[in-house]
Formats: sequence, C-alpha cells, structure tokens
Amino acid sequence: MWFISVLIVVIFIYLILDTQKPSRYPPGPKWIPLIGNYMEYRKLYRKLGFTHLVWSKLSNEYGQLMGLRLGKDLLVIASGFEAVKEVLTREEFNARPDGFFFRLRAFGERYGLVFVDGEFFKEQKQFCMRHLKLLGLYNSSMEDRISFETNELVNNIKKHKGIIAIPEALQVSVINSLWAIVAGERFKTDDSRPKELMKHINLSFKLQDMSGGILNQMPIIRYIAPELSSFNKLKFVLNSLISFITELVEEHLKTASPYNNRDLIDAYINEMNKNSKDSTFSEKQLIILLLDLFLAGAETTTSTLGYALLYLIRFQEIQKKLQDEMERVIGRGKQPTLQDRARLKYMGAFLMELQRHANITPTTVSHRAKSDVEILGFDTTVLANLYSLHADKHHWGDPENFRPERFINSNGELIHDDWFLPFGLGKRKCMGENLAKASLFLFVTALLNEFTVTAVTNDKLPTLRAVDGATISPTPFECCFIPR
Repeated sequence: MWFISVLIVVIFIYLILDTQKPSRYPPGPKWIPLIGNYMEYRKLYRKLGFTHLVWSKLSNEYGQLMGLRLGKDLLVIASGFEAVKEVLTREEFNARPDGFFFRLRAFGERYGLVFVDGEFFKEQKQFCMRHLKLLGLYNSSMEDRISFETNELVNNIKKHKGIIAIPEALQVSVINSLWAIVAGERFKTDDSRPKELMKHINLSFKLQDMSGGILNQMPIIRYIAPELSSFNKLKFVLNSLISFITELVEEHLKTASPYNNRDLIDAYINEMNKNSKDSTFSEKQLIILLLDLFLAGAETTTSTLGYALLYLIRFQEIQKKLQDEMERVIGRGKQPTLQDRARLKYMGAFLMELQRHANITPTTVSHRAKSDVEILGFDTTVLANLYSLHADKHHWGDPENFRPERFINSNGELIHDDWFLPFGLGKRKCMGENLAKASLFLFVTALLNEFTVTAVTNDKLPTLRAVDGATISPTPFECCFIPR
C-alpha cells in the first residue's frame, strides 16, 4: 500500500513540475502536463486553418519571441523583422532539431542536408555546391536546360488543346530542370514515373509541418493512433520515395566511371569510393541527400508556378501589362532569356509580389539553439515566421492585396525590400535560390509569350484558398491556355 502512495506522490510531483517553464523562457500560453499547448494549438488550427496563422495569432498576443510547448518539444516562434533576422543570421541558431520524425525519414539516423548540422552539414553542402556548379547549375547550361523544359511544356499544352489541370501539367517539366543535373536524365512529359514521384512528394508535404508535427512532439501516438496521426501514410510515402531513389542510386553504382561524372550521383559515388568507411560520404547519406533535393526543389517551384497562373487568371489586367512589357522590351513572339531579366521591370515586380503574397514557405525549416542563447536556452526548436514579414500591415500598408507595383519605385526601378525573404537568410538560406528564380522567370515568360491564361468559365474563377502543410500550395484547378 505504501508503494502505491509513494507512486501517486511521485506522479503528482512530476505532473506539477511538467507544467513549469524553463528559466528565462519567452512569454507564451501556460501549458499542461505531457501534451503542453497541443490542445490549444489544435483548437486554434481548426479555427484558422493554417499553422502559420496560429503562430501569428499567438505572437500578436505574446510578442515577437513567443514560447510554447507541443508534446515534449519546446518551440519558440520568432516573428517580426528584428527577431526573424536575428534567428536566421546568428551562428547559435544554425543547428537543426533532432527527434523521431527527422530520423523516420533517414533510416533512423541523421542524414541528408536539411536536418543535419555542424561539420557534417558543412562538408556535404560544400561538396554539393561545388559539383552542382561544375555540372552547370549556375551557368548558361542551366538556362539551356530550363528553356528546353519550357519549350516541352509549351508544346505539350499545344498538343493537349482545351482544359489543362494545374499543377499536374507543370510537374514533369519542373522536376526535369533539376533531374538532369542530379540524375543525368530527363523524363518525357508522358512518363508516369515523375507523376507518381510528385504525388508522393506533394503528399509528404501535406502530412507534416515545419515543427516536425505530432509524430515528433509525441512519438508514442504512432502506437495509439497510427492512422489518425498519419504515421502509416507518412511511412508509406517515405518508403516509396526512398525506394525510388535507392533504385536510381543502385543503377548508378553499376555504371559509374571514376573518370567521368555524368551527374551529381556519379560524383558522389566517386567521392564515396575515395573516402574511408568512417567518412560522411555513404550510400545512405546519398539517398537522403537526393530526397532532400527533390523534396525541396520540386514542391516549392511547382506550387509557386501554380500560384503564378492562378493570379494571372484572376488579374487579367496584370497579365496584359506583363505581355505588353515583353512585347515592348523584347519584341513580339521573342522568348526572353535570363539576360533580359534586368530589363523586364514589371515581370520582376510580379514575381516578387507572387512570392510575397502566396507565402509558399510561411515559416523556415526548424532551427535549433545549439547553446544557451539569452532567453531561449539550449536545444530549443526555433521557427522564423516569414509570413509575419510578408503580411506586416505597418510595412506594406495593404499586404492582403496583390499589387506588383509595390516593388517598383517612382523612377521605375525595382525595389529590393529587406522584409522580402522568400528564400530565408544566413548560412541556412535555400541552396536552390538561383535555380528557383531562373525557373520562375523562364517558365512564366515562356507561357505568357505563347498563351493568354484564362479560367475555364468566366463566371467561376478558381479559388485562392490554399492547402496547408510544410509549405503552402494552391488548391488544384483547371485553366485554359489560349494561343496568342
């Protein structure tokens, strides 16, 4: 009997202590034992529909640095320009969080580029950047590859006259821009493999958020509610993606030559063969590295292009101004090149406003405080709320309105606003920024050069309602491409 009494007292003390916040922790809602603020988060999420709107509401109440707890995870949301800039540029925040979800996707360990840090990350990133550059990611051959894909997309749209499904019609062309450099091949527009790959990539983004989600915060939930927590579905998607990439790597292992790198996979295999067994270069690391590259590159670019078409449909006067500028500056029927970007001012403003207003990545990937940092404490997960910058009423005036002119000054020059950070900032800034910018410009100008984009029917415009997830994506819609 005394044992049960002692156990009850111990449990009671534990539950009391579990409600205590760490010393100097940022202000935020009070939490309850075991699950922290999870119930409050879910209540707000059901009301607002988007994770970043939950963070913004709580930050408006508690301040630019707002602290809460979800399950076992301490989470701090940085909102506003000063707080976001500090989180993204200070060395102490360059680490990545660890946990069940982050290891679930990487053979139970820490591999890849997105969720690793320290010397491991530094060595792997330097290798990737060096070889992607050698393979043409930052020179004219990159433009040639993207332009080839834009032509293929245009021809495919012409061939399939009538109603076109977005983003499905864009997926193969977008993924090919990166696929040729990484895997040494491209998919044909009627190939079913990239469509299956993109289906899994899209679903993987919808099943999680940038904090790691409930599987990271309360891993035990996978045993209690494997379906409700999306554990089974996420595991299936990740296994499908990893199987696809593993097969690709195994094909390269059979044919790679030490004298010639056809692509990034060949270069990595040759680096593996040169290093000792305890180096950071391994087959598992290669597989998750490729997974990170495709997940990050394909989803965000496809979603942004989808939003571009959505806004062109809804704002026909903007579409007309873009086409008029191309004709005036470049010439009727002539496809713009990357050298023309500086001259197409309104196009530049449109693409920036597109990224600001659509907010494809409303928060950055999770950061981790790798040492005691003032009020945060060690091992706290930190999210930089980019939405708080892009939707700030005091800075933009009317952030809810889609208005490209806000990025053009009185002299007709583009404004490079410090509050505009779609690719992040600092050492963990998006590696694919140059490819993404080039792809957006070349795809949008190619489509506007050949077509006028319209709704299927004039009385029913596609919705602007987005789909939430690790990134924001447009609700799938249909449109018409009318030859000019």
